[in-house]
Amino acid sequence: MNIANDAAISLAPGQLGVLLEQAAQRGAEIAISDMVCYHYKDACKRLNISYNTLQKRITEGKIHPVDGRITGAELRRYLIEHGRKR
Repeated sequence: MNIANDAAISLAPGQLGVLLEQAAQRGAEIAISDMVCYHYKDACKRLNISYNTLQKRITEGKIHPVDGRITGAELRRYLIEHGRKR
């Protein structure tokens, strides 16, 4: 959607509240999923890659584990950076 700087957007009564509630819900879901720590085998499933490929990505420095696990935030960063969506 391309809106000029001086354009106005009209919302039906109550629509702004619904939009804000949906945005807050989505933000909370992202925050919680970013905090999850995955074992390597579970990270492989989420990324749809083999364990060997995961090890290769870690060695290349493309994925950064923390204490032998990979955070949800790291998985999201990797997917965004490499243009893959799951």
